Amino acid sequence: MRLTPHAFIFCCSMLLALAAAEPAAAASKPDSTRSTRSTPNLNPQVQRNNVDSTVSWTDAVKASQDLVMKLLVKILQATPKPSTPFQLAEQEPVDEVSHKTGMVRGTQRWVPIEGWAQREYETGAETGNPGDTGDNGDTGDLGEVGGIGADDDTAGSKFLEIQVALNGTRGLTSGLATKSDKPHLVEIEGALAVEQTSIPVADSTHVKNDDSRRAPEEPMTLYRLYLVDPDLEIHVRKLQKETSSFPGFGPSQVLADHPDELRSIVISFYGPKSDVETLARKIDISALRRLLPG
Repeated sequence: MRLTPHAFIFCCSMLLALAAAEPAAAASKPDSTRSTRSTPNLNPQVQRNNVDSTVSWTDAVKASQDLVMKLLVKILQATPKPSTPFQLAEQEPVDEVSHKTGMVRGTQRWVPIEGWAQREYETGAETGNPGDTGDNGDTGDLGEVGGIGADDDTAGSKFLEIQVALNGTRGLTSGLATKSDKPHLVEIEGALAVEQTSIPVADSTHVKNDDSRRAPEEPMTLYRLYLVDPDLEIHVRKLQKETSSFPGFGPSQVLADHPDELRSIVISFYGPKSDVETLARKIDISALRRLLPG
């Protein structure tokens, strides 16, 4: 079949139009991967050495794990706890130490055993055991901090979480997911802290003109205290300023003389701003410093 000149020109113009439309459509199509792709520095980690590839990993012996566990319990008991009306949450308490350690090949330096613990506290009629003050050494399973307890609709209830991490960091490093100010440094004698506070969002569905008993929602705060050696503190401070984050670090960044040596303490509080800052002021930094190498 032969095309007339007019038909040929029409077909060519249609092909050109389709070719031009495809890139435009691709550009206008929402990028489904963009919303799920991690942004740079989502999990900022301090890297002051590059020994991970040269570590000969091995299982930690039970005696060394027991020593780290004793330190973990001791530090957890020394960490300030919220007072009444807060009570331990019903979640079963757990504490953990790592099963792995390792020596950097060609050196006598060890990657120390990690330890971590968590406590969750709540206010309200159905929280925990009223006779349990939280000082019995029981701990909870560590998870991410940010967003926990944010969906509690119980009027007047509050949530507070405490995390303790030895020889590394645990939990959130990128900051709170809700609308909030930027994580910022808090200068403390003998330590370094990073703090971030959410910006309360007014919910008209929970406010009634005749409900004068409901107190204004208090902003949630994440406060992380770093007790580390001076060189690591410099690296944490630098990374925090570069990324506006809660910098993390692994045990390979706090090399030790033996597997069960305590090289760093990181304590995190997440909860209502006034409660968190009250607990943070009560930390005996000098006592904790004495547990670390001079």
